[in-house]
Amino acid sequence: MTRCANCFTGQPSQNTSRVDAGQWRSDGCVGYAVARVMIHIAVLLKPYLDLVLAGEKTVECRMTRQARAPYQAIEPGDRIYLKQSAGPYRGVAVADHVLFECDLTPKRVREICRDYNSMICGTEEVWQEKLHSRYITLIWLRDVQPIDTGPAIRPLQGAAWMTFHEEPPWRRPQPVERSFSIEVTPGNLRNNSLYVTKVLKRFPAWTHGGATRETAAKPMTLVLHDGPTVQTDIVKPRKLLRTRIWGDWFQRHGVKPGDRVVFTPDGDGKTFYVGLARAT
Repeated sequence: MTRCANCFTGQPSQNTSRVDAGQWRSDGCVGYAVARVMIHIAVLLKPYLDLVLAGEKTVECRMTRQARAPYQAIEPGDRIYLKQSAGPYRGVAVADHVLFECDLTPKRVREICRDYNSMICGTEEVWQEKLHSRYITLIWLRDVQPIDTGPAIRPLQGAAWMTFHEEPPWRRPQPVERSFSIEVTPGNLRNNSLYVTKVLKRFPAWTHGGATRETAAKPMTLVLHDGPTVQTDIVKPRKLLRTRIWGDWFQRHGVKPGDRVVFTPDGDGKTFYVGLARAT
């Protein structure tokens, strides 16, 4: 049996056609990853989407008779919007690692079911239906977050997966006043925090909450480069973003005092894309 280079070895895809998203560069006051971002829209039936959001289904499996997306079209770090079949967007996730295999046989499909179905959560009927598939993609999911909005797209017309390129918003040409940034201080790094004192008015007033979680405001969505996506409001008395994700994100990207966290609002008024600009 012939298998693809990245068939089930337990190793992430090593396709090097895109630059490591951990490499950053600076362009004026706005920083961004060198890599082009791939965006995917996965359509799932409600029972499977419920399992993903509950943390019980951790691997998405796509089997087809022809080589079609996401086969050989997704890489670790790509963002996946999870859309309910005939329904709304309900979640977003990041591909942790991805495995492909081609030239499947019914025997091999049964082996995959045996080895991976505890994470895939497929029914016996689905596996029987896919028994004669020739191609399979397994996608380990991380940073799963509930959402209620997603990319504006044309009608899917029955498509179960869509893949397209999207430049990070902080890399697209933007009016100067749209993107804004916050300088990272030594205190931010020590305390895993990010203050919005100088840019408070750039965030919607409905995100300004009280000092306690009981008095929190309606959250906005922050889509951090290379994940995760978080929802947070602002602790207005302290002029502080309530989320505590910053320590992990700072460490993962080697952020230093003087670097700037760049916020670019999306058109929906509820979402901000978050990038990084290095101090020069």
